Amino acid sequence: MDEGTGDGFHLRGSTIDAADSARVVNRFSRNDPGNGEKLLRLPLVSVIVVNFNYGRFLGAAVDSVFGQTYPNIECIVVDNASTDETGQVLRAIEGRYANVKIIRRTDNGGQTRAALEGFSASAGPYVIFLDADDLLLPNCVETHVFIHLSLRVHVGFTSGDMLQTSGDQVVLGTENAFNRVMKTGRGIKPRAVRPYRHAFGETWPPENFDCRVLETIRFVRLTDQWVWSPTSGNCFRRDALCLFADNPALHNMKTGTDLYFCLGINAVSGSVLIDAAVAVYRLHGGNIFSQRPQLNHVLCYEPGGAGDSNAKARAALVDHVVARAHRFVGQHDFIWIEFLWLLWRIDCENPDPGAPRWARRSRGVAALVKNYDSIVPLLGRWPVKAWLALHLVPLKVISGLGKIQRESARRRLE
Repeated sequence: MDEGTGDGFHLRGSTIDAADSARVVNRFSRNDPGNGEKLLRLPLVSVIVVNFNYGRFLGAAVDSVFGQTYPNIECIVVDNASTDETGQVLRAIEGRYANVKIIRRTDNGGQTRAALEGFSASAGPYVIFLDADDLLLPNCVETHVFIHLSLRVHVGFTSGDMLQTSGDQVVLGTENAFNRVMKTGRGIKPRAVRPYRHAFGETWPPENFDCRVLETIRFVRLTDQWVWSPTSGNCFRRDALCLFADNPALHNMKTGTDLYFCLGINAVSGSVLIDAAVAVYRLHGGNIFSQRPQLNHVLCYEPGGAGDSNAKARAALVDHVVARAHRFVGQHDFIWIEFLWLLWRIDCENPDPGAPRWARRSRGVAALVKNYDSIVPLLGRWPVKAWLALHLVPLKVISGLGKIQRESARRRLE
């Protein structure tokens, strides 16, 4: 393995098989029985349940977290100032699960702000955001972790398929957007996995776990379409979330959290689809984007309904990548051309109605012009101006860029 971390213990080397791993544990355990198990544990997975007036579903959602077959989970419930029976349900949950963490917000700041508050209170290197009206199937976390630890390409998140239910009946066995990739031959990389076996302490995964799930996965990289499951079907790397979680615009976004994180993280480090159901999406009539079971060529929601438009989440993502360009160019493998290619992949139309006509076609153009003086030292003047020219920005706008920078340089020379 490259570099494993387990409470401060690091292994460096090319290959360590299960037998070698067991010998390492035995060597450490001779002086301190159980020491190897403590130093090389399975990763903690933080499941963050976001709730607003879903008290009728919340108890079952939390039960599904604590009913997981995976042994190392923390559960954080964030209530968004609910006014229904949620208070009574939360008290029952506290009585049933002593180690649950509950955050009671005094105001409803929207789904995104609640999710971020739960994220700040969590500690796991892997994170699942569970909508309170959804359920995790018992092997959900175990499947996600097994895939992550078996990958030779270290993606930012995995996305498992979801069942769709109405009442107590399963009405659909797959998620429509997810199927866009699954119906094609794209994303198959047979040499990109090695089945993981955790030999420290109790052997994991258990003997009855079906490792053939590795044969179902597809890698996703270059896409500007939504091809993943909704929120509850995804398991994120914590460090991948941190690349995008400090965007101030998120606090004004009511919904669209999954779109923002999935598009951004996938554009940087890719993702993996797991062609196996890991969660349940409830259809109860109050869903924003799936008010009815998905039917081919028929919308399952009412256009113009509640929630932020996709354009707002995409615009917030583009603004963040440009404003934090030093994060991607300076600390990652990106050079200037790769950064501009990243920006091209996530770019979208500018939803700002007050923007000039040339800036309405591209939010990336508007962001580059706004942040020109801070981004030129990272990317260079001519790459940025060439990118703007390709997007048909008027020459008088391009030629006027950098005036502040030039004036500052002139004053330093005087």
